Amino acid sequence: MFISSIAMLMRTLTLTILTTLLLTSFIQAQTGCPGCSVNVPAGLPVDTVYLPELPDGVVGSVYNHDLSFRLPKTTTPVYALDSTTPPGLAITKFEIVAIDGLPAGMYWQPNKFNFDVSTETDGCIKICGTPFQSDSFELTVTLRATIFFLAQEATFPMSLYIAPKVSNTTGFSMTDPEGCGSTTVMLTNMVPSGGNSGFTYSWDFGDGSPLYTGENPPPHTYSEVGMYPVSYHAIVDTAGYTLESIKVLDADCSDALGLGAPDMYLQISSPNNGPIIFDSSPDISNISLPYVFPVGLRLNQGNYILRVWDEDSGIEGSDDLCGQISFNLLSGDTLVSGGITVVLNIVHPVEEIFSVDTVIVYPQPIAPVVSAPAGSETCAGATDLVLVSSYGSGNEWLRDGNLISGATDFIYKPTQTGHYQARIISQYGCVAISNPQFIEFHALPESPVWYNYNNSLRVYDTAALPSTYALQWYLGTNPIPGETGIWYCSMNTGTYGLVVTDLETGCTSSYANLVQHNAAFDCTVSVETADLQILKVYPNPASEVATVRLPGFSGDDAVLRCWDFTGRLVFVQTVDNADEVSIDLAGIPNGVYTFDVQAKQFKGTGKLVVIK
Repeated sequence: MFISSIAMLMRTLTLTILTTLLLTSFIQAQTGCPGCSVNVPAGLPVDTVYLPELPDGVVGSVYNHDLSFRLPKTTTPVYALDSTTPPGLAITKFEIVAIDGLPAGMYWQPNKFNFDVSTETDGCIKICGTPFQSDSFELTVTLRATIFFLAQEATFPMSLYIAPKVSNTTGFSMTDPEGCGSTTVMLTNMVPSGGNSGFTYSWDFGDGSPLYTGENPPPHTYSEVGMYPVSYHAIVDTAGYTLESIKVLDADCSDALGLGAPDMYLQISSPNNGPIIFDSSPDISNISLPYVFPVGLRLNQGNYILRVWDEDSGIEGSDDLCGQISFNLLSGDTLVSGGITVVLNIVHPVEEIFSVDTVIVYPQPIAPVVSAPAGSETCAGATDLVLVSSYGSGNEWLRDGNLISGATDFIYKPTQTGHYQARIISQYGCVAISNPQFIEFHALPESPVWYNYNNSLRVYDTAALPSTYALQWYLGTNPIPGETGIWYCSMNTGTYGLVVTDLETGCTSSYANLVQHNAAFDCTVSVETADLQILKVYPNPASEVATVRLPGFSGDDAVLRCWDFTGRLVFVQTVDNADEVSIDLAGIPNGVYTFDVQAKQFKGTGKLVVIK
């Protein structure tokens, strides 16, 4: 129950503490990411959990962030988050064990890996580098905490988002403007029409493809290495035409009675001799030409009528028309009609936007080829397997997708089962990775432990042998000819050994021990006995008293004898008519012992481990 509670506690601690500790591959010093500053907010409780968020990154952009944290001293802060966690237990130690999965180009370095929480709970991690890949990365984080000298590890997935690189210009933006071998670029028009007229566009992708004149181009793929200038031209013609002013250069009229300059004002009628839409009144008395009349009239399609008047104040009845001119939004410069000459200042503002940005396609390196010249499988503990990359330098080795610390040579000797790959990163940040090479280390068969029973060396547990196996007995370092069974009759004192071979994998294990020959027994002579039973003992290992179960035993005059593995008799004990017999282990040193119980119609044997 206690172990279960502690395991539950550790899972809770791990999930709580590592919610934002997003780090990289198996524990290693991350050169190129030196130092970090611990900066936790003031006023935090001493016994608490504090973890800030870790910001996203952008591919191809430098990432540099210090992540500060505070670890709890007890399980009480965790209990506040998860009521299934027992509060009040002291945590003695935290260790950052393994963190896998940051993208290529990013590194990390904590200020320390081990935290004695009795003296220090604040720490930090420097995360920096330039990520070469854009994606949501799943990371695997492992933390070990120690409570009451019990250490528990847990692993779980986390994620870190590295956004695609976005290049912004005045007229457009690009997503994924750089690639390795090829790239498909998303181009976003930053001057959208919103469905209105008056917008025209031209896109030159820089790769010889036809100009695109739509508003929003489809994704464009660049499949050849090179640099491609993307040119954008937008024309925004939405302001229309405005008659800003009219300059009167000449007018064939004079003031009343032909004396002096006219008192001038202007009128403009809407197209098709419609109503007056502009009147510059009041008049300009005794105007001195040329004279500029401000207007500010928005023009539409059609012909407008401009009339120039001389205000006579009723002296001659009505105002005098100096002249009139028909014009439209395309009229400009100087217009002459009859006795008047005017200059129309018609403005038509058009915005033109030119933008250029560059798409770069870097060479994609050829993927490494990994070979295994010595084969792809061997036995656990062997060092004969070797993996060779086709690249002589610049290699990084991975096992099951995780970077192997310090493995940068073109040769790597694996020590664990897994899928191995070689990866290279070019000077441009382009990544190439080999196909996986599966390497398998077969488990060794269990050691063929035997015991000495009256000079008869017998395999203790034949059920532990492989499903298909071969045995060979040895005296010293020499195989004993023909001795390949599960027991051997020793005739002399010496060191005897037994080698078992798993015929499915070819892997071997051995067991050897010194045998003192006992001349009182002749193991070559067959003795009629009942079937030998394997007896169960509990507890096993034991420290003070062990109990042997005797199934099917009845009778008396039976004895229990115990030997150590050198064949030395340790003790003899009388067995009463019972289903069980207790063994007092006082005075028995630590070790592995063989015992047997013999009666007229019963014979059994077993193994006992003594640990005090």
